[in-house]
Amino acid sequence: MTAKIEVRQLTPRQREGRAVNAVAELLRRTLSVPNIYIEPPNSLIAADVLAVDRGGAGDLHAVEIKLQKDLTPEGLRGRSANPKELNRMYAEWYPKYRQRLAAIHRQVMAMPAHYRYLAIPAESFDLAFGELGHLGLFPPDGIGRLGVITIKDKKEGTPTAEMAVNPERFRMDPVKLRTIETRLLAKSRPDIEIRI
Repeated sequence: MTAKIEVRQLTPRQREGRAVNAVAELLRRTLSVPNIYIEPPNSLIAADVLAVDRGGAGDLHAVEIKLQKDLTPEGLRGRSANPKELNRMYAEWYPKYRQRLAAIHRQVMAMPAHYRYLAIPAESFDLAFGELGHLGLFPPDGIGRLGVITIKDKKEGTPTAEMAVNPERFRMDPVKLRTIETRLLAKSRPDIEIRI
């Protein structure tokens, strides 16, 4: 007896959920006994994944995930138009892309966390990293470096996340840290925790 397997397109929300799981798995493997919160309250921290190292007593690692819709032009994706048409479309798209990436950069650099990451599709890395180089991976005071995680979508397989740029520790506002500790960490159970 054979079963017919139906292959259907994933929604953007499903693709993001799979990316969240891949990032959470990367943090689970690389941190020491992390507590991981998936989509913590936006009022406390605008991140898709928040990991707290050392069983919830260590540094905060915040990850913002931006997939294709944010970093690849809709009209250019998978397009085989003539070169003049592609160049025209690219010329229209690129200034908007730079503005969008600058807004994403500001958001990620403002996250109240010791380690800050931007997770993007692996195929978007070269273009995004070139722009991020202009925007800066380091804050003005020079303490900290933005980490970049690449996500490889394997269609039917499980997506994987890899560290493309290692982060460095940022300064953390003690008031914001105390707010996150008292309103999230002390009151909410993590979505993923390592039991010892």
